[in-house]
Amino acid sequence: MAKLKNILTKRETVIFLLIIFLAFFVRFYKLAHHPVSLSMDEVSIGYNAYSLLKTGKDEWGELLPLAFRSVGDYKPPVNIYLTVPSVAVLGLTDFAVRLPVALLGALTVVVFIFLLKELGLRPASYLFGGFWFAVAPWHVHFSRASFEAVTALFFVLLGTLTILFTIRKKSVTYFSLSLVFFSLSVWSYHAERFFVPVLLVFLLFYKRNELSFLLKDRKKTLLSLLPFIIVIIPFIYLTFFSPVIRERALSTSIFREQSLIKELDSIESETFVGKIFVNKPFIVFRHFMGKYLNYFDLRFWFWKGMQYTPPAFMDMGLFYAVDIAIIPLGLYLLFTSKNKNIKALSLFWFFAGPVPAAFAMNEQHPLRSLVWIPVFGMAAAVGYEALSRKYRIKATAIYFVLILLNMIYFSDVYFRQFPRYFSEYWQYGFKEVALYACQNEDKYENIIVTDTFGSEVPNNTGLPALYVLFYCKIDPKMRLTSDYGFEKIKIRRMVWEKDNFLANSLVVGSFWDLPPEKIYSSAIVKTIKYPNGKGAFVFMETTNK
Repeated sequence: MAKLKNILTKRETVIFLLIIFLAFFVRFYKLAHHPVSLSMDEVSIGYNAYSLLKTGKDEWGELLPLAFRSVGDYKPPVNIYLTVPSVAVLGLTDFAVRLPVALLGALTVVVFIFLLKELGLRPASYLFGGFWFAVAPWHVHFSRASFEAVTALFFVLLGTLTILFTIRKKSVTYFSLSLVFFSLSVWSYHAERFFVPVLLVFLLFYKRNELSFLLKDRKKTLLSLLPFIIVIIPFIYLTFFSPVIRERALSTSIFREQSLIKELDSIESETFVGKIFVNKPFIVFRHFMGKYLNYFDLRFWFWKGMQYTPPAFMDMGLFYAVDIAIIPLGLYLLFTSKNKNIKALSLFWFFAGPVPAAFAMNEQHPLRSLVWIPVFGMAAAVGYEALSRKYRIKATAIYFVLILLNMIYFSDVYFRQFPRYFSEYWQYGFKEVALYACQNEDKYENIIVTDTFGSEVPNNTGLPALYVLFYCKIDPKMRLTSDYGFEKIKIRRMVWEKDNFLANSLVVGSFWDLPPEKIYSSAIVKTIKYPNGKGAFVFMETTNK
């Protein structure tokens, strides 16, 4: 606190602490309940952390793995290892799984404030930038679930900040720390595997004169690289000598998009001019550029980016609607700034930020493009400073009244509408299914749990076995036995016409497994509904006792 007082005035210190409190509050308020359920990825992260805690191995029996085998690909390791301490202290709970990312999400605001300060912004600007980042819907939402992109962004900003410290303090130690932070970001999430090397090359080239002191004591500089080498060599090994990185890249690549596949297959031109403009590299580049430019759509930024409601309803953008008054102005001021440091960095970040997301499947993906958010925080900071300098109290008062209204709307959409419309996509109900099955296991000879779910789209397939592992706290040593270590619980789609004749059994079916008119009301012992009131799961006892 004493060092903080030396950096900020008393008034600025109070504002700084209020911003940090706000950052923590919006990320931790009802954290275990919103989003409405742990996703399949979160349950997997939690159970793997639990397995590491109990056995030192992941759920598949691999000792301290550097990549965690999942369904169809491999998970980055950082979030799982960060979850081990919280599970050790708090137990295998929803809150324990979400705690590490929520914590890093709030601390990202602290790092961002000091990054803006290091870039030469005035107190009013970097404090406002911190406030903006603290409440930005884009970052708040992903901080409230165990999303690796939040962890990776934290390390990217920390690495950038320590590079700037390296230059100002002429410190080899900060340089070493910076490389380690950048390496951890690469280990944390897939998008950073492209973005961070490019960012690091840009920083080292652009700041080559300021970093030239590193060449004076080459022995010390080489020693400072050892932590970075230790951290990055295993990643290089996984990239070139295992399927871990390759499988993930292939599973999310734009080359899997049907529209691109069909276009590539339809190439027929045999003329010289045709081959220039109708060839596979050109078609891939055009497809990529279309996806890339879609990220600059203002509707994505300010109205529809977060997709909390169905298409016909009013939604939320990546930013609050009121920010349309300051972000475009701020971007213009950044790109024309006399401050060369922030001008160069913001230009690079603005154009490079969405590139990793554009190379992947799906249009306008807010999670894969989360690494883009810092440049908009910079723009908000300088845009606000410009408006407040010209209009002073009036502009500040109007902005904060409007953003308060925007935040009220965001809270309503996030806590009420989002669960109502999209709870099934977060596998809502599987927690209750798993808990009921485990609590009543001794009561039945068999418990059949469906792997289908949903009220709108037929035959969505989930992974209820993960929820049983997690909420029943199945011994990781038993996980590798047949049927996931479940003695009586069987995971398969129910067939009531046959399952009804099983002896003393419980059958759990989804809305799609059995039409309501075929269910014997006397057989129903429990039902689960989605927050929108539609049926989710039905628990039925068989008639053959």
